[in-house]
Amino acid sequence: MIEWLDHVWSQTRTVQIVEGGEDAGPLGGRAVLAELPGAVSVEAARELTTKGRFTGDICRCHGGPTIVLRDATGDVLAGAGLHGHGSVSWERSRFRNDLVVADPAALHLFLAGHGVPNQLTTFLAPLADLLNLHEGRPQFRPAGKKGKRYLDERGVPDVLHPVLVAATGQQCGELSDAHVDDIRRRLTAAMPSPTARAATLLSWLGRLPIPAEALWGEGVLVRQLLADLSLPDVAVAAAQTHTGHVATGTINLIMHSGDDGTLATAISPTLRRLFPPAPAANTPRQPPYGQTTHRPLP
Repeated sequence: MIEWLDHVWSQTRTVQIVEGGEDAGPLGGRAVLAELPGAVSVEAARELTTKGRFTGDICRCHGGPTIVLRDATGDVLAGAGLHGHGSVSWERSRFRNDLVVADPAALHLFLAGHGVPNQLTTFLAPLADLLNLHEGRPQFRPAGKKGKRYLDERGVPDVLHPVLVAATGQQCGELSDAHVDDIRRRLTAAMPSPTARAATLLSWLGRLPIPAEALWGEGVLVRQLLADLSLPDVAVAAAQTHTGHVATGTINLIMHSGDDGTLATAISPTLRRLFPPAPAANTPRQPPYGQTTHRPLP
């Protein structure tokens, strides 16, 4: 398989990322999400998608989007489906051998930087591991005195404690519009600066246990409060507050509201710091772009 990869990359002149995984039909008929022409970007894609550890097996999902290699005439040379965070499957039906890439963070930040959607959402599980955000029991924050310590731990502004302590985390995801507006007014009065408010809300959102509380409980309320803020204010807050919790909250927001690349740009440096490249000694060296060390497969 390494021989084959050397061979197809030596002929590659354009890299495309297209919609869908192994179940999405012929590669030529799919929407193109990004195109990377030129030796520099092609070499970067090669480095990020061929270095790592082969598993000798495949996962059960169909994956997606798909990386497509094209030669100088535009013909398809190969395809590789993306399978979650840092897993690439080259010609899966042929080789059945997924590759766990050496630098997953760099791969997904590279793709996000070229406009491929939903790349930062792959960081949610690694961030949950890093920050110990996996839910336990209770699944949702309880109401009353037992729930107050959760509000403290999540950095919820004190001004909101009296109203939130009366509801469970699950109930916070089901509040009426009038109730949410009241909470918004209280928060705005206590924190007039929209950037400061955004930073507090992103950190709160990024401290919620994953998945239930963060996606369906208290997280619903926090996203409603963030919806009142402008994208530039949220982006400034995300860029200036270099914490894992703010990065996690931003990704949670992106999952539900989308992103034109503004928020991805804001938190990319934080994600790179949190997930640095592995030591070079642990990464097998690949031959330079355009060179091979093996004979190509027929």
